[in-house]
Amino acid sequence: MWKQMRSRLARPLIGLDEEILDSCVARGGERLIRAAMFIRVVEPLLVLILLAVVLTCPVLAQAPGGSIFGGSDQTVGNGVREAIRWARNILFLIGIGAVAWGTINIFLEKPYARQFIGGGASMAFGGIASLAYSFAKGQAVDVDTDVGQ
Repeated sequence: MWKQMRSRLARPLIGLDEEILDSCVARGGERLIRAAMFIRVVEPLLVLILLAVVLTCPVLAQAPGGSIFGGSDQTVGNGVREAIRWARNILFLIGIGAVAWGTINIFLEKPYARQFIGGGASMAFGGIASLAYSFAKGQAVDVDTDVGQ
């Protein structure tokens, strides 16, 4: 069985002429094909090893008697609050980018309505989330009725 496998690996993968065998690019391409075939053979083993590592790493991270969040019960809440704040800001910025993309598509005479609708929706959702965040913190929202006068 090993002889068959060794002879199979030794023969050229692609029927190349003598002139092409002198080419560095052709030889490099054949080496890449061989590497891809090797990776395809070894891939199930690599998946099993990676799965074992991923499943056992959390167990190794457990410390006896240690405190994960530093003893403060506010750490998790603060982390969630910051994540929500970052998410709404990023969503608003994505909306601005989508509107800019729609504007560029107008100049390029491509379809643009979906970019404007998506951008407006994400900016609106980000703005509503920001308003809800302000209300949740007990802050009043000031509305300037003088319009800058």
